[in-house]
Amino acid sequence: MSEPAIKSLDKLTSFSQEIDALELLRKQRRSKVKKYPSVSVLVSTVRPDDLTNLLQQLVSQSLPLFELQLGLHAIKINASHKKLIRVLEKRKISVNIDTFDRESSLGTILSSLAQASSGEFIAKMDDDDYYGPEHLRDLLDAALDTGADVVGRAMNYVYLEPLQLTVRRFSPHGIQAVELWSDWVCGGTILAKRAVAEAAHWFGDGNTAVDRFLLSGVTNNGGKIWRTFGAGYIYRRTFTFHTYATNYSKYLNGANEHVVGRWKHPVFGGNLL
Repeated sequence: MSEPAIKSLDKLTSFSQEIDALELLRKQRRSKVKKYPSVSVLVSTVRPDDLTNLLQQLVSQSLPLFELQLGLHAIKINASHKKLIRVLEKRKISVNIDTFDRESSLGTILSSLAQASSGEFIAKMDDDDYYGPEHLRDLLDAALDTGADVVGRAMNYVYLEPLQLTVRRFSPHGIQAVELWSDWVCGGTILAKRAVAEAAHWFGDGNTAVDRFLLSGVTNNGGKIWRTFGAGYIYRRTFTFHTYATNYSKYLNGANEHVVGRWKHPVFGGNLL
């Protein structure tokens, strides 16, 4: 898609217009790709059901090859997990599993997984969010096209689980703006050059703000961050023991559209738990 077309996207952009723009940009970017670099997906998980969902989404990824570094945070894999891992391995996807005790911090787990990975890029995925089948490939397309050190998605879609609503928020400004340089992307969508992430000391060793730790480290070192379309990713907000209680009005206010349940469209993939 040409730059003027990107700039024409605004708060009045409809969902269908957004998808048309994304598909055109995807086609143009992929026409230039001769070979994808290797990528390692980093997942720290503490919830067995959410791990099942994420493994299903990884099975559906259109990117032909990637490595999965899976960190089990005080949980064990079950029969469903093992079945999905076998499906991944049949696709020639390497799955490496490490276990961590309850006292381990999120930053420590992710940094350990990153250090053990082998990809030219690392991609962080959160077990409680939702990813469409083009997620990883879209991020690599953007990284190759822009030369960015880090690529991630805008927060255009948010699933408010207690309200059973998905809100769509699209704007040329703020965290909803797409296809621009920024110092922020959704943490569950971070794709970073391995060397750049390592120089930023990965995700630190804290329990909170691990995404900000990496993003700030990259920008402090002179690295550049590109934010692409949020379509294909749904950020989930809910009440659980590990997340903060949030004021849902901040997501409802200014929403362009909303639907009951999760947003149904092929860009977001199939049905999940």
